[in-house]
Amino acid sequence: MRKLAAVIAVVSVPILLAGCSSGPGSVSKSDVETKMSGLFHDRSHEDAKSVVCDGDLKAEVDATQKCTVTSADGQTWMTTAKVTKVDGDTASYDIEFSDKFVSPDDIAGNVAKFYTEKVGTAPKSTSCNGLLRGATGATVRCVITESDSTRWGVTVTTTNVEGDTVNYDILVDDQPMG
Repeated sequence: MRKLAAVIAVVSVPILLAGCSSGPGSVSKSDVETKMSGLFHDRSHEDAKSVVCDGDLKAEVDATQKCTVTSADGQTWMTTAKVTKVDGDTASYDIEFSDKFVSPDDIAGNVAKFYTEKVGTAPKSTSCNGLLRGATGATVRCVITESDSTRWGVTVTTTNVEGDTVNYDILVDDQPMG
């Protein structure tokens, strides 16, 4: 297989997620951390190594709480929970990642499309794990599986960010995986 490279642009914006919790005056730190952990898993397809919030989230509209999510590979992701509505003992809040990123599903789709354009046939499967940070030099690894089950490693690297667009290169390894 020859080395393949491409430049792909994907629009990526921080994710908002609504969450609710009941309780007098605040959403507990542990409830916010649990919601953050679930969001991280949903977006990255990986469990967070840890989630740490500064404290409870006050049940007041526009109240915020900063949290840090650490991924399995040690990257830290800053997130913010912000209360959007309070109804009695229930506070609704959004969770937003501070950094732009590209989801593994979006990356895998673009890697498969790129591979199909370059090789002429679609791969049997393409998988990626982890969020690609919208920061120059950030990387994630993917795997392309061909119809004969040959597997190729792929490195996806952020080249630059323009507004909400994360541009990245796709580079297929020189040799198939063992």
